[in-house]
Amino acid sequence: MNVDLPHYLTGEKVHAGDRVRYKGTAGNIAFVSDGEGGEFSGGYEDYFGQEAGIMFRDDDGELTFLAEPGDDLELIRPTSSAEP
Repeated sequence: MNVDLPHYLTGEKVHAGDRVRYKGTAGNIAFVSDGEGGEFSGGYEDYFGQEAGIMFRDDDGELTFLAEPGDDLELIRPTSSAEP
């Protein structure tokens, strides 16, 4: 399946596991979906097929759903850089 994932304002695709800052708060992308498929961090697979968007999980465990990325969502470290 070819999933059309959203992009950060800087042009990079949003991926599950990305380290980000949202409105000044650090966290990770829990899942990103186009409404039919997407990428999901462990424990978030149940969101498969849900509304298109991005789930941000801050370092305190609070979840925030974003319909699309905006200037408030800043990529700190892509998932590929976080993997050993």
